[in-house]
Amino acid sequence: MTRIPDIAALAAALGARPTAHPADATASVMLCLRDGDRGTELLLCRRATRDGDPWSGHVGLPGGGVEEQDRDALDTAARETLEEVGFDPREHGRILGMLEPLKPRTFPITIAAYVAHITAPVELTLSQEIAVAWWTPFADLQWVSAEVPEAPTRVSAFRLPHPEAQDVVLWGITYRLLDRLFRVTDAPQLPE
Repeated sequence: MTRIPDIAALAAALGARPTAHPADATASVMLCLRDGDRGTELLLCRRATRDGDPWSGHVGLPGGGVEEQDRDALDTAARETLEEVGFDPREHGRILGMLEPLKPRTFPITIAAYVAHITAPVELTLSQEIAVAWWTPFADLQWVSAEVPEAPTRVSAFRLPHPEAQDVVLWGITYRLLDRLFRVTDAPQLPE
């Protein structure tokens, strides 16, 4: 079953949470949401295939490592979104809040994750790091148990409806962040 988060409910729930940016964040991502014809949509990116990139070819969210010039983890997420897909979510919408930071088991990093409601039209302008980016209705995400080359066993994942991502699934860090997003408001589930 796929959940469809309600943006107003997310704004209320995230607005009631602490707003301190995690001081130990080493990376930051932005979950960009917008209102679509079929409900809430999420901006997804498929990373370009590059040697030495552990996320090469994976589908995920705009984001990247904290840099010295960043004031805080939110600044990192906004800068990375601008660099990777061509818009600053603070200028084209509003930041609803922050999810609980994620510390993956397989990488020594702490990921800050921010949720933005994009209300102004944006034109996606992709960096060389991103092969393709698109808005996906949550209604189109299909939960699956998938095999991925990086994991020894099947993993929970979402099958993606976009033609540029039919050979991959959304799993791992991004899957876990979406699970945290859903848990913020206990978004209702749709039948598969």
